[in-house]
Amino acid sequence: MAMQGSFRGNGTTRRGLFRQATLGSTVASTALATACSPADISLPFSPTAIPPVTIRMQVWDDIQDKDVYDAIAADYTAANPNVKVANDHQVNGNGNPGYYDKFQSGVASGNPPDLAYFQGWQWQSYAVSGALQELDDRAARDKWTAPWPNDDAYELQTKFRAKRYLSPSNIGTMVMFYVKEHFDRAGVTYPKPDWTITDFQETARKLTGTTDRGPVYGYQWNPGYLRNTPWWRMNGRLEWDRIAEPKQANWTAPEIAEALQYQLFDTQYTLKVAPTQATLEQNPEANRLEFGNVAMKVEGPWFLPRMWGDKAKRPGGTAFDVQVLPTGRTGKKVHLNLVEGQVMTKASKVPDAAWGLMKWIAGDAGQKRIAEGGRMCNVPDTNRRFWLPLATQRYNVANADAFLKAIEGSTINLVGAVTEAVLDREADLSRTLDRMRFGTLPAKEALEILQPRIQSVLDAWWAKQGVK
Repeated sequence: MAMQGSFRGNGTTRRGLFRQATLGSTVASTALATACSPADISLPFSPTAIPPVTIRMQVWDDIQDKDVYDAIAADYTAANPNVKVANDHQVNGNGNPGYYDKFQSGVASGNPPDLAYFQGWQWQSYAVSGALQELDDRAARDKWTAPWPNDDAYELQTKFRAKRYLSPSNIGTMVMFYVKEHFDRAGVTYPKPDWTITDFQETARKLTGTTDRGPVYGYQWNPGYLRNTPWWRMNGRLEWDRIAEPKQANWTAPEIAEALQYQLFDTQYTLKVAPTQATLEQNPEANRLEFGNVAMKVEGPWFLPRMWGDKAKRPGGTAFDVQVLPTGRTGKKVHLNLVEGQVMTKASKVPDAAWGLMKWIAGDAGQKRIAEGGRMCNVPDTNRRFWLPLATQRYNVANADAFLKAIEGSTINLVGAVTEAVLDREADLSRTLDRMRFGTLPAKEALEILQPRIQSVLDAWWAKQGVK
């Protein structure tokens, strides 16, 4: 799913759904009773031995994903003629029901798809409500472990309460993009793998200036909670007692205030090394990394086509490269790794056929299609074999390996039934953080407002579970 746009408000892009996912715990009990124990008409296990079946799979309707998943469906049916894959491409935004709203409606009615494409931080509430099928027994039976590296980001986004639910189809790590011409103009060395937070901040200052084309900003900040998470965690601070189903919030920690103050407030209004929110709003086709007058920004692989190739925002593209994020005061680097893939519903009447398709998508045949579509593959091995050579050539990015290096020690912000979307709705998380980027509230004051609200949401959730 392409993480695009300026991430303002609720957005309608797939990454904009950071703020739109429903809690999913209000599924009607009668629908769940119907959904929990259907007959499996796809037995026995071998796809070539089963009677003709149709597997319904909900996927995004992005142009990129539509082509990829239609190709996967055709490939799978060609290899398994008795299995038809019916892709339910769901458009999000522009007056259409939200992607996850459509899934919720299907679960509530007792007629969800067999498989659904989920972001790794959005499906857990459906596991709580009993709508999803655990994958552990089938994986153990088939000795299938390929899509699940022993890494925190994967474990957090594919398992819940010690049970596996999601099979990764693709990932997206976020690294530092930089425009070479601004470094060359200022005589500043390109970022190196061992650079530090201090190096980053000093580089942003040195690159800020004026050229014959107008102002150049050293850095472009990212709004919101998720994308800023690495900046305080690399300094040794976690905003929760634990990432999965936290009970305690620690949002007033000084490391968090320091990181958000720099990222959302100081870069714009104090140091003036980044375009202000007002400047960005004045012209959607200027003062951004992809239009050439910003030197650095943290982005993911979905951003590559905006920099180089036939979809580049500047004619002829922009000469750029990428680097891992700076090293924090802990001596470690922290990156986001956004894991995405398929979950299986308990209501599926063809779970073993659906499992076969899951494995196909996560295996070499499916991963080649994922790479051809431009997305990173699901694990380091498939990325190195399929995605990395394509990305290096297609997008003229010399250090594309940085995306793979960012997998090590990567993380996600929060998983559980209490999602970021829930905190946006019930604790005003996004709107309060937005007050920083609009220059109306410094970080320390904003976090003092947020801490009791967030803790109240957590307390209420655990009280409903009978936990004090």
